[in-house]
This record gives sequence, C-alpha cells and structure tokens, in this order.
Amino acid sequence: MKEGAKGQNVLPWISGSRGVEPRSSWSDDGAGGMSKKRRTKQGSSAKKPRPDVKTPAGSTAAVHIPEQSIPVVDQWVDVDLRGDASTGGVGIDFKFRGAILPGVRVPFGDLFAKERRREISAGWGYSVELPAVLDLLEHVEQGVVKAGAARALLLEAAEKLYDPFGCSAFEDPAKVRADCQATGGCVLCEERRSWFEELLDHSDVLWERLQQPEAYPFAAGRRGIHDTTCSVVKRETPDNYARPVGEAYTQALHLYSHTVLPYDRDIFESVRSYPSFTAMTAQEARTWIADHTGPKGGRNYARCQRCAPAL
Repeated sequence: MKEGAKGQNVLPWISGSRGVEPRSSWSDDGAGGMSKKRRTKQGSSAKKPRPDVKTPAGSTAAVHIPEQSIPVVDQWVDVDLRGDASTGGVGIDFKFRGAILPGVRVPFGDLFAKERRREISAGWGYSVELPAVLDLLEHVEQGVVKAGAARALLLEAAEKLYDPFGCSAFEDPAKVRADCQATGGCVLCEERRSWFEELLDHSDVLWERLQQPEAYPFAAGRRGIHDTTCSVVKRETPDNYARPVGEAYTQALHLYSHTVLPYDRDIFESVRSYPSFTAMTAQEARTWIADHTGPKGGRNYARCQRCAPAL
C-alpha cells in the first residue's frame, strides 16, 4: 500500500478484512473500457501468499486439486456464512450493457497458482467469487455479455486494484527496480520520498559542520566519539557531497527507496554517499557524553583509541 508518510494509507477506503460493506463500481462502455463510478469505505487488505500445503487430495475427490493449490481453511475465523452479509475482498459492481453483477467480491493474495503464473497486473494473485463467475458465464452463454467485454472488465479491475492492494510488495524486487528505472519512478519511490528528503536535510547539516573542524572539533558516529579530523571519520565520510538535483536526484531516490530497510533507515545500498558523523562543539560533545553515560558511570559509547579525543 501506498504510504507517502510512514504507515499512511493514501486510499483509506481500503482497510481491514471485514467490516463496512465495500463497493467500487465500474461499467463497460461498450468498447471494452471501464469507468469508475463511485467508491466508499470498504474492508480488505492483501495477505502474503501462504506456503504450499503438502496434503494430497482425497482419493474420492471429483476434482483433482494439485498440492500447490489446496485451499487452507482458517477454522478459528468467526464468519457468518448464512449469506446475511458480504465478507472478504473488495465489493465491485460490474456493469455491462446488458447485465449488472453487483457487489462481486474480489480479494488478492490468497491464491497464487503456479500453473497459470503471469504478471500480477494481468490477474495473478487475484480471486473472484465462484458464484459471480458462474453468473458471468451464464450471461456469456446467453449472449447477454460478450466474452471479450467480460475479460476486459476483469483485467481492468485487476489493474485499478493494483496500488490499493499493495501488489508491488509481491513482485520480484529486481523487476520492480527495472520498471521504476524504465518509467522514471514508481509507487515505492513516492512512498519513501519523504524519508529521502529527511536524509538529505540531515546530510546537508552534517556535511556543513564537518567542513569546519575548528568550530566543531569532535564528531560522534554510531559506535563512538572521535576528533573531527580523525582518519576513521575521513574514511567513512564521502570525499564530496552535494544535495542531488534533477536526474541525479531521481537516480538517488530510486536507489534509496528500493534498498532502504524500513525498520532501520540508516541501512541502504548507497549509505556511504552521505555523511553520517555528527560534528560538535566541545560543549555539545560533553552533553553527548553525558547523554551516553549510565547512572552508575558506565559508558554507552566508545572513545576512539586512534585519535583519543581530549574530553
């Protein structure tokens, strides 16, 4: 899911897996196209694909179910199955010229059949409730709905639900990066742009201070404190740094967005291209040391033995 700011859902009408009846409405325009009519609050979220279940199909089964496609039933889930309310997935109204299928449930992330693997945008990982499929086939058989129109509408639904369901998280990371490079950006880059801007703002300040060792003689890193002129600080600081702009910004954002660890934003592929040491005045360094000293005098930091900062 898209999250321009951390955790923010840019389409709040996609929420939990149960609750308020979701409804999105698309209609066939007669030429295989589909226009979105209305959307209100609804509840569903994509789940990670389940591992293959190695339970063979029963010998008396009328339909052979391959091992990788055997359904898993969550027995503990308390769901009303009497048909009084719709649950699971997103409710979509499919409107054709001669028929309407209201509230068709379309979830994502439960089924990934390797026998029919294709691009996610082409339907892999999506499901459509079986009664709706049977009704649609009946309409096609009766000539009320054209097979081509039905196919086009289903594929457009998959395409439009791609971002709300967060389908990019299920893609091959290498493919996502290649597509991002080819198009000059992607959903992930937009989601993490604010993180990248924070990195750049912080790097600008760190770099400016590191260039003034007389005013800021001490430098703190993740593992301890040094003199700003220490060889360790120089080795782990880029020789040159400038805030990227234009095409350089796009490439830097791409590299950051596709390699940063969400739970530790200090870890990403191009981390050495940005300053990481915080240069400080003597007073700031003494305050830093006090903040990193335990109540019994224990040090929660290391003092560089190479430069032995005089503090």
